[in-house]
Amino acid sequence: METNAIIGAIPWPIAAATAIWFGVMASKAQKNVVLWGLGGGMLALIVTTLTMGLGQATFIPYTSGDLSMFRIKIASLAIFIVFCLGWLFTGSIHPHLLVPWRRAKELSKDLPRPAAPVAVAKPSRPVSPP
Repeated sequence: METNAIIGAIPWPIAAATAIWFGVMASKAQKNVVLWGLGGGMLALIVTTLTMGLGQATFIPYTSGDLSMFRIKIASLAIFIVFCLGWLFTGSIHPHLLVPWRRAKELSKDLPRPAAPVAVAKPSRPVSPP
């Protein structure tokens, strides 16, 4: 009988922390805290379970030491993926997160542009030599 020893209870605390994170971000933006919190928790639960499940499908432990190190690595990967997706999804309610990119775009607009190349005008009629 196969057990779920690799995944275990890891997705639940990650989902709880992400739900709190989304809720706090929503409250700062004066949005619906419950809706954003539930969405963040579900996002983390689904992404963490998928990441760890796919990792479990590709791993064959030889010793118990291998299993514990793999759990740490795959949990770290899941947390990183949840963080990246959370940053992406909460960016819509917090435009101040995108300020560094806007400043770079504005600075690039202020730079002088190179002069347009001047094309040599061709005469409309052939010129006869003098």
